[in-house]
Amino acid sequence: MDDSGKTLAVLSGEISMSKAQTGVYLAGKLPTEAFIVALVRATVRPELRGRRQEEALTLREQAVCPAPRNKPGIPDPGRAGSGPGYAVELAAAQARQIETYDRLTRTLEQRAEVERAKNNSDKLVMVLLNMIHQLDRRLNDLAKERDQLLNRPRSEALEDAERKLARAEEQEQRARAELRRAEEKQRQAETLEARVTDELRRLTDELDRLRAADTTSPISTLPALPDEPEAGPVSADPVGDDIDAVLARASEVNDEDNTTLNRVTSELGEPSAGVVQDSPPDNLTSADLLEARLSHAEEVADAGNYERAVALFKELLPDVNRAFGTDHPDTLTTRHNHALNVGNAGNYQRAVTLLDGLLPDVTRVLGTDHPDTLTTRHNHALNVGKTGEQEGALLLLDELIADCTRALDRDHPITLNTRHVHAVLVGQAVEQEKALLLLDELVTDCTHALGPDHPDTLNSRQSLAVCVREVGDLEQAITQLDELLADCTHALGPVHPDTLRARFNHAVCVRRAGAPERAVILFDLLLADYDRTLSPDHPDTLRARAYRRRWL
Repeated sequence: MDDSGKTLAVLSGEISMSKAQTGVYLAGKLPTEAFIVALVRATVRPELRGRRQEEALTLREQAVCPAPRNKPGIPDPGRAGSGPGYAVELAAAQARQIETYDRLTRTLEQRAEVERAKNNSDKLVMVLLNMIHQLDRRLNDLAKERDQLLNRPRSEALEDAERKLARAEEQEQRARAELRRAEEKQRQAETLEARVTDELRRLTDELDRLRAADTTSPISTLPALPDEPEAGPVSADPVGDDIDAVLARASEVNDEDNTTLNRVTSELGEPSAGVVQDSPPDNLTSADLLEARLSHAEEVADAGNYERAVALFKELLPDVNRAFGTDHPDTLTTRHNHALNVGNAGNYQRAVTLLDGLLPDVTRVLGTDHPDTLTTRHNHALNVGKTGEQEGALLLLDELIADCTRALDRDHPITLNTRHVHAVLVGQAVEQEKALLLLDELVTDCTHALGPDHPDTLNSRQSLAVCVREVGDLEQAITQLDELLADCTHALGPVHPDTLRARFNHAVCVRRAGAPERAVILFDLLLADYDRTLSPDHPDTLRARAYRRRWL
C-alpha cells in the first residue's frame, strides 16, 4: 500500500470495503483472505501480484496457526516464524514502523511550516493592502502640493515635492509587487496545506490516528517590524523612509516564505517544474511571459488607451527590474514606455520628472549617441514643451538635432522626427513663417528618405497643412488636407489615428472657411468613427465633441 501511494479513501472504493474496516485490518487485526487478495490486486503491479499474494497468504496462515516461541538462543529452523528468518522479519517490521513514525513527525513539521508561511502571507497581504491605500492618499496629496507649486517660479520646494512624488510612485509599485508575491504565497500555501493534510490522514490512518496524541503546532507569527530608529540625522522624507523600511521587511518575509514553501513542495515529491518560483526568472518561459506582457502594454498604448497603458507598464516595472536588473535594456525600455504614456495621458510634468530620472541611466548604460538615448532625449524635450516651457524645449531640441545629425544622419528617422517636433514648437511660439519654412523642408526630406506613404512623411505633411491654416491660407490648407486624406486613407486606412486626425483638421479648416453646417456634418461622421475605433472617453473624441458642440 505504501508503494502504491494510494490513500484509504481511494482503496476503500477499489476493494469494496469501508475505510474504517480497511483501517482496522491495516492496524493489525487478522485480515480475511478476500481482503488480502483485493488489496494485492489494487496496490501491486500485475507482474508481481501472484508472488505477493502467495507470500501474503502464507503470512496469514502463519498468523492463524502461530508456532510456539523457542527459548532465546535455541532457534528451531524447522518451524515457521522462528530462527534467523523470524528475527529479520521482526526487525524489518519494526524498522517500517519507526520509518512511518518518522514520516508522520516530519509531515507534522511540514504542516506547521506551511501554516506559518500561510499566516505570514495572510498578515502581509493585510499590511500591504493598507500600505497601498495610504500610498494612494499620499500620492494624491503630493500631486496637489506639486500642482500648487507649479504656478510659482522653479524652487527647491517644487523639486522636493517632485522627488517625494516620484519616490512614492516607486514605493507603490514595489508594494503592489510584494502584494502579488504574498497573494501567490497564499495560493501556494493553500495547495500545500491540502496535500500535507492528505498525507497526514494517510499516515495517521496507518498508525491508528497517532495525530490525536500530538495537538501542538509550532506556528509563529509574522516577525515584528523593526523598531523606530534611534535619533539620527533628520530625513527630508521621514514618511518615505518608514515606508521603505516596511517594504524591505515585506520583501524579506516573502523571500523566507518562498524558500519554505518551495522546500516543502520538493520534500512532498512535487516535480521541480511545478514549484512556484518568484526569484529572478532565468528561463525562456519567464522571459517570454514578460515579453508578452510588454507587447500587450504596447498594443494598449498604440490603441490610444494611455491610462490603461500607464497602469500596465507600472505593474511591469518591478517585475522586469527584479527579473533582469536595473540596467537591462528591457528595464530601461519599460521605464521609457511608462514615462511616455504618462505624458500621452496628459500628465506632462510627471512625464518630464520620470524622463529626467531615466536619462542619466540610459546615457550611462547605452552611451550618448545610442538611438535609444537620443529617443529618450527627444521625448523629454517633447514633454517639456507640452508643459508650456517652449523656450526650454526649443533649446533642448536644437542641441538634440545637432547630436542626431552628427551621430546618425540628417535623414535618419530619429533626426527627422526631432526636426518635426522642433518645427511644430517653433509654430506654437508664434513664429509661423519660420515654422512653415522648416516644415516645407522637412516634408521634402521625409519624402526622399522614407517614401511618400511613410507615416512620418504623412504626419509632417499634416503639420505643414495645419501651419498653412494658421498663417491664414485656408484655401491652400484645405487643398493640402484633401490630398492628405486620400493618401492617409490609402496608406493607413480610413480609421487610423493619423487619418482621423487629418479629418479633424480638415473639418476645422472647413469651419474657418465659413461653412459651419458642413463642418458639423464632417464632425458627426468623425465622431461615429472615434466612438467605434477609439472610445467615447478618448481625448481625441472629447475634443471633437467639444468643437462640434461649440459650432452648433
